[in-house]
Order: sequence, then structure tokens, then C-alpha cells
Amino acid sequence: MKLRLMLLVSALLHVATADAAPPFRIGNSGPSSGPNSASMLELLDGANLYFDSVNATGGVKGRRIELLQRDDNFEVARTVANVGALVDEDRVDALLLVRGTPHNEAILPLIDRAGIALIAPSTGAMILHQPVKKHVFNVRTAYRSEAMKLASHLALLGKQRILVIQVQDSFGDDVAEGLVAGLAERRMAPIGILKFDRKTPDIANRVPEVQRAKPDAIVLVGAGQAVAAGIDALRKQGVGVPVATVSNNASTGFIKALGANATGVMVSQVFPDERVASVPLAREASRLAQRKNMQLTPAMMEGFAAAKVTVEALRRCAGACSRADLQRALETLDVDLGGVRLVYSPTDHTGIDFADLSIIDKNGMFRR
Repeated sequence: MKLRLMLLVSALLHVATADAAPPFRIGNSGPSSGPNSASMLELLDGANLYFDSVNATGGVKGRRIELLQRDDNFEVARTVANVGALVDEDRVDALLLVRGTPHNEAILPLIDRAGIALIAPSTGAMILHQPVKKHVFNVRTAYRSEAMKLASHLALLGKQRILVIQVQDSFGDDVAEGLVAGLAERRMAPIGILKFDRKTPDIANRVPEVQRAKPDAIVLVGAGQAVAAGIDALRKQGVGVPVATVSNNASTGFIKALGANATGVMVSQVFPDERVASVPLAREASRLAQRKNMQLTPAMMEGFAAAKVTVEALRRCAGACSRADLQRALETLDVDLGGVRLVYSPTDHTGIDFADLSIIDKNGMFRR
């Protein structure tokens, strides 16, 4: 009886000690509600898919990983406020998957002041790649790289009159620059670049200009809801040419927003096909998603890869794993994420260089 009681006390003390170990706290700001929430929610699902699997096997160094999310409704001012609270009040160890180009630009002074790593910002903005930002560790491909690949694909499809319709902000400008560069490599140029306001994206007003331009393909750059509404306006006014957009809209939520207009829309992708079992990263993510009865999506792949990078850095983190310790671990990270290699150094925080093209089929699925 005494032995059984001692074993029980020992087990309880072990649990209490484990529970007392502080978790690693990872902070996120993004639109988790409202019209632009679909991609953000899928990113978070993908990240938690991996974090949950790690926590189920004891976490990292006996510490669980917690993902703290603050909703910013895709508003830059709220992103800044959220990140300030995550850093100073929640005392997070790192930031992860903060969404939006102007949003990430706006928080750069905050992360520099706090000396905190921003891992896998959910944007391919070149400003976060070049010149190297000390505390920013990109995972996804730069927008200009995928835009160049998209332009090349369209040219290979025989499209000669390509019109660009972009949101008027740093994100739209970044993608447009990549498209122009990609077409220039083939001695081509867009027949025009039309811009729309980020806060009031009324693309319907630009349709007469589109009709006069007579494009044979359109690249529409913006947040998912704006792009879906823009495609709807084009179709309703008789513009039936193929439309392409970039990877910020690689989510099933975007497909749902498109509704009957989804079939045939092209979307560039920056992670391997989630359905290809020959890619270990996709196979691992798919296995974990099936356990939770979840349908894996491209956006979830991005979140999953971001979480893997975070965990690998935490595992290599020395000492108490302070923010400075984690920074040093990230700057020496060389890891195979599963058929996809990622290497950082103090002078290179670029991450993965991968781009592909998909098309939405009649079943509402991305097909490569």
C-alpha cells in the first residue's frame, strides 16, 4: 500500500513539474474574422496541426508550444497594436505568420526594438527579403519570384495581351513588378496596369477600361474578397478571358468566395502540392490532417511548414532560449522540412524558393 502511494505521489509530482515548465509562446496577428479571414484561418490550422503533434509527444525540451492569436481584421493599425501587445504584454518568444504586406512593413520597427524574431511572415514582399531584415525569417517564396513564374506560364499558354489589375499598395506594386520583369524576359509587356483602392476595392468601375483594352488574360492582385468580387464583376459584364491571381489566395476559402466563378481561375502556388505523397512534407501534413478529419489545403501547407521551421529553431536554441538565443538558432538553421530544404545565415533569411501554377477545376479543387 505504501509503495503504491509513493508511486502515485511520484507520478503527481512529475506531472506538476511538467505542468510548471513554461510553454513557448508564439504570437500571431491576422484577420481571423471578417471577409479576409479564410486564408488566415487555414494558415493557423496548418501551424496548429504541427504544433499539436509536437505537444502530443512532450513538446520541445519538455515545454509545450502555444500559439496566441490576435484578430486584426486585416487593418494595419490593429496589426501594429496587436503585435505591441503580443510582445510587451503576452511576452511571446517569437512572432509567426503575421499576414499582409503593409502590415508586416508597419511592425518592423516594433520587432527591431524588441529584438524578437518574426518567422514566416505570410507575405512574399521583397522588402522583407532584400536587404536582409535582421529579425525577419522568411519561409515562403518572394512575390516577385512567383509573379515572374506566373508571367512565364501565361506566355507559354500563348497569352499576348496580359492586363494587370492590382491593389494600390506595396503588395500590389511588388507583384506587378515581378509580372513586368517576367514578361520582359520574353520580350513582352503588360498591355496595362490598373489599380484599385485597398479599402474600397470597387473593381466594377474599372471594367469598361478592361473591355477597351481587349486582354486575352488578366492577372488580378489583391486580398481574396476583393479578387473574388472583381472576378464576379468582370464575368457579369461579359469579360470571359482567363483570370490568374497569386498565392495569397491559395485557400479553399477563396474558392468558396468565388462561387460559380471558380472554375478555370489560375492561382500560383509557393509550396509543393499537398496531394503528392512522394513529397515527405506533404505526406506528413496529410497524415496528421487525416487524423483530425481535416482536408489539407495549400494555405495549411504554408502554416505547417512555418510551424516546422519554428520547432526546429526551438530545438536548436541554447540556454534559456531567450529571444536572442532563438535569433542565433534561426541564423544557423539548415533543415530538410521534408523534401524541401531551408537554409538561413546571418546574411540570408530568404527561405524556400519554389513556385508552381494551379488551376481551379470544376470540383472546386486546385490542380497543378
